[in-house]
Amino acid sequence: MDDHEVTEYYHRGVVCHLIGQDLAIPLDLELQRPGEGEVSAAKRLLERVFTNYNRYFDAVVGDGLYFEAPFINFCIEHNKEVVVVLKGDHRLLLQDAKGLFSQRSPDGQWTEGRRTVQYWDEEGFTSAEGVSKPLRVLHTIETERCRERIAKQWKETDKTSSWYWATTFSKRRLPARSYWRAGHWRWDIENDCFNTTSTHWGLDHVFKHEPTAIVNFVLTLFLAFILLQCFWQRNLKPPFRDYFTLIGLAAELYAALTGTKNGRRQSIPRARAP
Repeated sequence: MDDHEVTEYYHRGVVCHLIGQDLAIPLDLELQRPGEGEVSAAKRLLERVFTNYNRYFDAVVGDGLYFEAPFINFCIEHNKEVVVVLKGDHRLLLQDAKGLFSQRSPDGQWTEGRRTVQYWDEEGFTSAEGVSKPLRVLHTIETERCRERIAKQWKETDKTSSWYWATTFSKRRLPARSYWRAGHWRWDIENDCFNTTSTHWGLDHVFKHEPTAIVNFVLTLFLAFILLQCFWQRNLKPPFRDYFTLIGLAAELYAALTGTKNGRRQSIPRARAP
């Protein structure tokens, strides 16, 4: 291999994705401008989403990057709640929450699947400088029973993780378990949207390096992705869904559109037998 450096160029954008649904529903896309941060592009995106899809959702969920007073206040001004990951020891709110929770036992725990969750939940924090209303913090310690193959043998091990989230929701409006689920649903955009469309739908391929063309292609891809999911989940009979994966159905439709090649049909991915 040559040792010379190669300059790579990327188009960056922000996607708004509807979470907590049985369908992966990306709503809209906004490209980042040269030298612009993600949050600035996200605010432009949300201005449109608040106008076009205002009744679709009650809250905006984001990762730790979105824990900043201007963004939280922006959502509050548009009558939307916020749930964001809280991290970084420099944040005064996180330090206050850690100090409070360390002085008391967990507020409770629950089990979901192979995961046991202990939680601490408190509201009324005012130490987030610049935020226009008190915040509520949820802290969880999660222990998940995992099965791994080690030295050619299956072994079960426990993996523990610690999470903090901040929200504008009150305890009355959002129970702790629903709050926890909303925080983890943030990963839906990575798992159900970006990974699937990049691996199987060409999201990571730029057909034309022009901003309007990029946006039009991605939005068309999103529309086709949503329609295919609707057809697969809402129209096909359960036995057929057990036989065909979503990607298998897409391949079948593609084969029908393009016809056979060299007189032979492409191999169609099918769901594995239990």
